[in-house]
Amino acid sequence: MELILKNVSASYGNNEVLKDVNLTIGEGETVFIGGRNGSGKTTLLRVMSGLMECEGCVTVSDQNISKMKRRNIARLIALMPQTGETYFQYTAYQTVLLGRFAGSKSLFGNFDQEDKEAAKSAMETCGVYEYRDRLLNELSGGQLQRVLLARTFAQGTPFLFLDEPGSNLDIKYRAELCDYLCKWAQGKTSTPYGDVRNTVVAVFHDLAQARSVCNRTVFLKNGKIVADGKSSEVITPECLESVYDFDVAGYIENQVIIR
Repeated sequence: MELILKNVSASYGNNEVLKDVNLTIGEGETVFIGGRNGSGKTTLLRVMSGLMECEGCVTVSDQNISKMKRRNIARLIALMPQTGETYFQYTAYQTVLLGRFAGSKSLFGNFDQEDKEAAKSAMETCGVYEYRDRLLNELSGGQLQRVLLARTFAQGTPFLFLDEPGSNLDIKYRAELCDYLCKWAQGKTSTPYGDVRNTVVAVFHDLAQARSVCNRTVFLKNGKIVADGKSSEVITPECLESVYDFDVAGYIENQVIIR
């Protein structure tokens, strides 16, 4: 199963954010999407998830995503957005359980015991089961981030799109997140199309975190892909400086490290 973008452009009003993007992501890949703020990273995830209209064509499993029902897309692709959005006043557990809606066996979205166990397991994995009865506005930024991660994992899709999943997380939880994503990416997910190898596409600002999870890197600049290849070959001092217009490698080297 592949997700393919052909000649994709996307705009907010008169502001063109993505410009003629061509990209193929195969099942089983782990892909880091990098670039400066405003380069189009979040827009790219939204377009690939079918949440934003675009020019060009986006297909998943040879189907045009713009013609698929939202429920069917949600059985293949789970997107964890950045925090900072407005959320309804659900408890943490209710929020995670909503991740099961697309795959619910009931036409009315009623949740069975399998759904409840999946939600509990995802919360335990993300270390938030103890907060299950708290309302979202009662959680810290880091706790909320982990609840949203749990909701994404609970959705049970083979494509996992993450927009800055490490933001608001402390060092311990960032490390645990990387370990979990690496382990998850080695598995498969059952879909209406059969068992599909798991695929991670993630936006990170932490390059060490990105390299620990993703073996492929795609850099965006001004809405265009400017580099695409193995992370070990793309994340170089020269490429980073070209993408970020800044001596990233020199900055990292000069940071104070506790020894």
